[in-house]
Amino acid sequence: MSELPSDLPRLHALATWLERQLSAVREAIDEAEERAGPRWWVQWMRTAAGEPRRGVLHRAGCWCPGAPDLHLADARRVVAEHGSRIETCLVCRADVRPTAPRSGGEP
Repeated sequence: MSELPSDLPRLHALATWLERQLSAVREAIDEAEERAGPRWWVQWMRTAAGEPRRGVLHRAGCWCPGAPDLHLADARRVVAEHGSRIETCLVCRADVRPTAPRSGGEP
């Protein structure tokens, strides 16, 4: 990377610009993933009658049985609806949480 400015105001301005660029890239990635088609699925577990549903979230390429039928927005909706009752697969580590931009210049 080229030499950084030494004064605090320009460093803050640069950090703000980089955060905005990173946010734009993440949005573009989300949009590209949506266009790519379904890439996630939930493997629903058997539960006793009356018990809340539990499941494991997988992503395309995972060796566990199932076929992708959820787009990113749908997978996020399922995770939001079921909360901690949806686990992340230990093999493929499917993660659909949006990445929140950091503020204050902290790593």
